Amino acid sequence: MPTDAFIAFVREERTPLCAFLRTRGVGPEDAEDIAQDCMERLIRYRAHGTDELRLLLYRIARNRLADRGRSPQTRPHLSLAEHDGHDEPTSPSPDPLRQAESGQMLTLLRQALFKLPERAREVYLLNRITGMSYTQIARHCGITAKTVEKHIARALQGLRQELGPDPLHNDRDIE
Repeated sequence: MPTDAFIAFVREERTPLCAFLRTRGVGPEDAEDIAQDCMERLIRYRAHGTDELRLLLYRIARNRLADRGRSPQTRPHLSLAEHDGHDEPTSPSPDPLRQAESGQMLTLLRQALFKLPERAREVYLLNRITGMSYTQIARHCGITAKTVEKHIARALQGLRQELGPDPLHNDRDIE
């Protein structure tokens, strides 16, 4: 992606990214800080296309939110008596089978997403990845909320058709 296009992408995505962060309980100033950090981390991927950049941007943002949740400064203090340990993972990393299935699922999902019509894919990602409401998406794309609803339905139908009920175990070859 040319530098000018990347800069335009970053400018265009900043407000929706901050909105995404605020819907997850981040204050306005922290949302701006995290958004800036996400944009800086995204620079190394600037050669990718817009759709991939958008996915990467929100993956980075979710990771930053998870990192924040692990930070002792952002967690409320719990005494040992209050903490029952049920929310702690039993192992620092997922087991290899789960990691492999997760990677395969992401590959299948990415392939299915790119088979959707462009507008349906865009609307679906804005809703599911960025957390934008139908009204926000309508404003962002210059369409009606009813049209957004139709694009979401079309995307869901396409994903269901492409992925089937059990995408990891339906005898497909994974490339």
